Amino acid sequence: MLADGDGWKPNYFGFEVLGCKHHIQFPVVKLSELADQTEALDTHRNPFALVTAAHLRTRQTRHDP
Repeated sequence: MLADGDGWKPNYFGFEVLGCKHHIQFPVVKLSELADQTEALDTHRNPFALVTAAHLRTRQTRHDP
């Protein structure tokens, strides 16, 4: 599945070497799931909210220079 696909949402990473297994599982939020919340992100106190809003706006104009 492509990394840009709607269904792509990995929540783990793992590998095995010489019989030893390493696995990590983590929570995931796709930024595209927040596309309808850009106005709320603009006024949020968390600075990453503004970065997220900016990213989402660049995605809206991806093929429209």
